[in-house]
Amino acid sequence: MNKITIENATVVRGNRVVLNNISFSVEAGEAIAIYGPNGAGKTTLLNLVNGLLFPVEGKVVVENIKVNPSTARSIQLITGYVPQNFEIDPRTPILTGTVVLSGCYGKLGLFHYPDKSIIEKAKKIMSKLEIDHLFLRPFGQISGGERQKTMIARAMMQEPEILLLDEPFSSISESSKEKIIEIIRFWKKEKNLTLLLVSHEKSIIEKLCGKVVYIDEGKIVLQEKADGNL
Repeated sequence: MNKITIENATVVRGNRVVLNNISFSVEAGEAIAIYGPNGAGKTTLLNLVNGLLFPVEGKVVVENIKVNPSTARSIQLITGYVPQNFEIDPRTPILTGTVVLSGCYGKLGLFHYPDKSIIEKAKKIMSKLEIDHLFLRPFGQISGGERQKTMIARAMMQEPEILLLDEPFSSISESSKEKIIEIIRFWKKEKNLTLLLVSHEKSIIEKLCGKVVYIDEGKIVLQEKADGNL
């Protein structure tokens, strides 16, 4: 059974066709890399799956639910998303730990603050990513690599069924990459996550994904197996 099905989907932003009549499917538990040049439509594709954008033609189905404005919220509850850039004003008084904890707010409800066990879970996840010392640090004052680790921790707190990663290693040091790759591999196997990864780093794609979808100028030009072993 397919976890994600994209069928003849076209996305237009302004006067530009960003995705042009694309179709492909992702099976439950499958790990797929989205690869292509800048501006090819890779991030737009992730936003389609996450219900942040909608096609003008065609359809997107996630977990047998057609993605549209009325279903987007339910899709986002089962979809963990790590964006490429998450900028915030350094003066914004939001703590890094609060950002991580926000991953579970959708399931808890807006007016239910996390209890002690959930806070400890957040700290444990942050410890695995070596950012637990940032729990009380303002999020706007940490480095780009630390922000990316924070967003990965936030997605882990959400306990999603589908994980969307948009260049998650672009600001992370080489010494940290291997450790985070192993964490994601373990997490994917343990939870049988369906994974979509946007990355320009072929070595990372080979370690995390079993298939590559190549996109150029809004079209899928090739789909082939990767050397990953997930």
